[in-house]
Amino acid sequence: MNFELEPLTEPGARLVALAEAHAEDFATRADQHDRDGSFPVENIAAMTKSGVMAACVPQEFGGLGVESVHDYVLGINRLGRGDGATAIAANMHIFRPWRLTRVWRTAAAAGHQRQARTAEDLLRRVGSGELVIAALISEPGTDLLHPMVEATPTVGGWLLNGQKIFGTMSPAAGLFDVACRVPDGRGWYRRALATIPRGRPGMDVKNNWDAPGMRASGSHDVVFADCFVAEGELVEAGPWGDWGEPFLAGNLVITMGLVGAFLGIAETARNLIVGMLTTRRKGPGGRTLAERHSLQHTVAEIETGLAASRAMLARSAMITDEFFRAHPAGGIQLSELHALMKDFQCTKLVVTRKAVDIVDLALTASGGAGYLSKSPLSRLYRDVRAGPFMQPFSPNEAFEYIGKVALGLDPNPDP
Repeated sequence: MNFELEPLTEPGARLVALAEAHAEDFATRADQHDRDGSFPVENIAAMTKSGVMAACVPQEFGGLGVESVHDYVLGINRLGRGDGATAIAANMHIFRPWRLTRVWRTAAAAGHQRQARTAEDLLRRVGSGELVIAALISEPGTDLLHPMVEATPTVGGWLLNGQKIFGTMSPAAGLFDVACRVPDGRGWYRRALATIPRGRPGMDVKNNWDAPGMRASGSHDVVFADCFVAEGELVEAGPWGDWGEPFLAGNLVITMGLVGAFLGIAETARNLIVGMLTTRRKGPGGRTLAERHSLQHTVAEIETGLAASRAMLARSAMITDEFFRAHPAGGIQLSELHALMKDFQCTKLVVTRKAVDIVDLALTASGGAGYLSKSPLSRLYRDVRAGPFMQPFSPNEAFEYIGKVALGLDPNPDP
């Protein structure tokens, strides 16, 4: 009997099968990319060729047609089993067509032809394998609701200035979605999203990512200095600091994909340690390590953590699918989205913490062997630690957000 999460739709099953095949391949060079801190361009190329990078593009535009959040999360989960760094990088891109498809369908139904054509063009480019998209959201010294990167008006558009950090997928992206702010003409700002092609003068991808884990994710800083953004490349998204539907809905789904990746890391650690304990023998009696009661207890803790994590993630993903099926893009009540996000933040806290615990238990059970750099457990141990930091929200912010929403308070972060 297999208790791992399984896809619910045919497009999801195709994605998961492809992701599992890729993961097996990616695992063969994950340690080397980790050691070098190099970005796995060959992994992105392989996923572009297979169609994984276009998983959430409608089939009529060349994609796999995955609409289920549950199944998209499982695709990222399977990639995470092979290489967590590749999984979180791919997630930054694979999510974008999911959002664009909702925008396209809503705009087409409402007769907003220009918006529908723009979304359709991007979807076709992703579906053909022409385009990889990265999101630049995080910045030093501020939260996600208050981007400090600023677009100031100029002739024919805007000039963008500021710094983004954690630009995961930046080495491979041909297009960047940049969260920023624009002056509102009344002494304050509005939130905006600028879409900028790679190589635009004034954009500098720093190639400076250096961290203990996720070393192959390409999460470089990106600096903008009077980078020109044409009028059609910037869309305002409400007052600066307000949540807004696109922010809440988008961050809910993309972060759920990340949680799937960290669950995948924990699942691989579990499989590695079970394989080690059931095959390795220790003298003088020559019994397998699996016959030691203390290690049986450790494996039981791992199994319990995986069972809880899988159940919570599946529940959150299926509820999210039900919610978005019932709510087309635009017009969703923020109170409903906050309730959904609150539920998911509980899941994120539990699953990312359990993933850390599971890998730690596996490393402990391995003894000194797992601590050596040549052991995959060493890489998994460092990679999985990134899970709780993923925004939104890191643990301290998550507790504040969950508590406020549960108590019926304004969920805006304290200044």
